[in-house]
Amino acid sequence: MPISIQEAHDLIEQLKQQEIALGRDPSTWWTYENHVVGAAKIARLIASEVPTMNADRLYVMGLLHDICRTEQDRKQRFHGNLGYEKLLEKDAEVARICLLHTFPWNKLMSYEEGAELFYHNKEDYDFIKDYMATHPSTDEDYLIQLCDNLANRDGFVTLEQRAKDYGSRHPNANLDTILVDSNEIKQYFEKKIGHDIYDFYQK
Repeated sequence: MPISIQEAHDLIEQLKQQEIALGRDPSTWWTYENHVVGAAKIARLIASEVPTMNADRLYVMGLLHDICRTEQDRKQRFHGNLGYEKLLEKDAEVARICLLHTFPWNKLMSYEEGAELFYHNKEDYDFIKDYMATHPSTDEDYLIQLCDNLANRDGFVTLEQRAKDYGSRHPNANLDTILVDSNEIKQYFEKKIGHDIYDFYQK
């Protein structure tokens, strides 16, 4: 059975309690929650205007795309691979989103460019590379990739604001490429819904 909205929220709560047990200050949890809830909300809003998409499913995907983000430094593995492994048996479609959400248009950088992102674990890099080669891209992939870049610790943000925030934490990231690709995906969905995605921010 696909992961329900309630189950997704339960998984987020379990993660919160796990992080607190490991020593995280509960008062800092909002930084994580604002990002994933923001991504989920904007994904649902956009998907609700695309006839071929299931808005509730996209909400779940948005909530869980970073389900292992808080664990990657401890485990020294890219959180996309960790999330895929965590959710694969529960919901393969959501696991897929965990794996692919970081890479707009499902384009993977070279290993040399991405080695730091993957904690120099080429096996994890090669897994994603092979997965992309054998699994056709979907609009669900693209939408969560976009929405990941439309929300940060403050909730909804512009792509430019998110890129600046991301660049402050990842100084070696190619922000120009990220911005170009993200803007292309934004335009792709704006053609489907017939208006600027930032219009949703007023709702």
